[in-house]
Amino acid sequence: MLYPAASAIALPSDSSQPIRIQANAATLDDKRNTAVYTGNVIITQGSMRLAGSRVTLTTDASGQLNKMVTQGGPATYQQTPEANKPPVKARAQTIEYYAADERVVLIDNAFLEQSGNTFQGDYVSYDIPAQVVDAGRSGSTGSGASSNGSGRIEITIQPRSRGNGATGGESEPTAP
Repeated sequence: MLYPAASAIALPSDSSQPIRIQANAATLDDKRNTAVYTGNVIITQGSMRLAGSRVTLTTDASGQLNKMVTQGGPATYQQTPEANKPPVKARAQTIEYYAADERVVLIDNAFLEQSGNTFQGDYVSYDIPAQVVDAGRSGSTGSGASSNGSGRIEITIQPRSRGNGATGGESEPTAP
């Protein structure tokens, strides 16, 4: 049988947790090292949750997870990056998860929220261990233009308040 092996992602305990898959149907192809799950698919491992209408898993010959491609209307991703931090939340029409790189790529109507900051566009990439977001560059997945044709991204960065009882008007400046 084809089963994705656990990978090291986000919270240290996540990688030691089993991967759980819920779906309405599954097709497993051991010769091609693929598994396709359809119908309200929910995949969890520790704090990570990936959901969509269709998920395709690809593994290597030893059963190690290479890639998960989640499609939905929209597909969603959520994971707690560190203890006592809010979860990273994302949605897009297609979400690609690359296990070796520990990277999530959001394609088409992409939205990602990290610590109150939001990133929107046609393409958003999130490096899980580094907690780095790259928005607006599509690489080889497409033209990089958003679905409205503008090709632009929208980012909202929340101000950081100072630790000494600062009032609302005394926050640190944010990056332009």
